[in-house]
Amino acid sequence: MDTMQRYSENQIRTLHSEFRSHKKYADKLAFFDQFFGIIPFSFPDFDPRLRFFFQKEKTDELAEIYRNERNNPGLTERKFFFGENFIFNIKPANSNSAAYSNYILSSFLSRSPVFEDWIRQNVSNESSVESLLDEANGTINKIEYCIYNEYDKSFKLQCMSVFFKGFYDAFSNRVNLPGKKRKFIELYLYAQGIIYSNYIGSLKRALYVDFLIPADQQKSANLDLPAKLDLMNELGIIDFLKTRYSGMDTVSFENKMAEILCLLTGEYTGQKESILKILSTMNRQGKNEILKRASSGFYNKTPNSIARK
Repeated sequence: MDTMQRYSENQIRTLHSEFRSHKKYADKLAFFDQFFGIIPFSFPDFDPRLRFFFQKEKTDELAEIYRNERNNPGLTERKFFFGENFIFNIKPANSNSAAYSNYILSSFLSRSPVFEDWIRQNVSNESSVESLLDEANGTINKIEYCIYNEYDKSFKLQCMSVFFKGFYDAFSNRVNLPGKKRKFIELYLYAQGIIYSNYIGSLKRALYVDFLIPADQQKSANLDLPAKLDLMNELGIIDFLKTRYSGMDTVSFENKMAEILCLLTGEYTGQKESILKILSTMNRQGKNEILKRASSGFYNKTPNSIARK
């Protein structure tokens, strides 16, 4: 995208002044993303068949993104010249490298389909929930086989390994946020693994409903607000929103969280206060659960990195 064509001199001067006024790195990231886009490449959308692993031309597209990132060190800044240089730079210092990668990971995760709707739209007489689940499990088995039985260290196999780590971490309920700066392709693949795990989980839930309730007795039911937020919490969306906006002050943070969750749940903005109350209740319940686990001697160690080289 040619940002030089998008903004006039006056706009750039105003934006640059506002950008410099942000003291917290998280605010600079959000500002940069809003006006310039923090992800500079076009990554594939969710594909239940994961064809970017199994079709050469699609694998080559991922390889091209990898090469473009490796050969372009200026992806964390935008430069404009109007008699003087105006530079918007979000290159992370060591202390901010995790925040940078976490923000990008959450951006990739936010692109996930709403699988309840996706499944409803893609199920037909020719493609049942059970057949979709069989296909998805078969795809994961094929990837796992390649990882443990092929030793060529190809680009495709390395991509499969990062994807499978994201899948397995999500399946094991121990998703690890990156502890340092990671490549776009790595964060994308790890996010795709998490999303694919959620996809299979959604298929299993849909199949369970189909098994328990005959099709002619099923009714379309709208979830109430607490149920919607519970679902988003289960999918990890709320945790990643908390991570993305953790650098804001308390008032701005609560307002941003409520605003985005209103959009995602389809609620009108007057429900912000209700959403914040529900989130507060969920936080208390989460803390109580942690205390129960601690008191019973439960400890859970998680690795610091999202992928092994």
